[in-house]
Amino acid sequence: MHIEAELDDTHAARLLALQQRENKSIAEVLIDLIDANWNQTLEANTENETSPLFQAFDSAGLIGCIATGEELSTTYKQKLDFSNKTTGAPE
Repeated sequence: MHIEAELDDTHAARLLALQQRENKSIAEVLIDLIDANWNQTLEANTENETSPLFQAFDSAGLIGCIATGEELSTTYKQKLDFSNKTTGAPE
């Protein structure tokens, strides 16, 4: 592929500095930069992906947290008020 680009002075100087520092051709420097950006983008996308199961639970309102004491497993009925929740049954 042939690429022709016009860079401003700052970016042209940076590209030349990278070329000299790495002792590579302009094409090799661009390949390295593209690969680095590609890998970084893939890692960021992988971190942001959530499972379909999590998405389903979240959209149903089943994902959340509360701050309470350690005894919640035995005293949950006193600690949690479900009176304002709907049953999910059609009205």
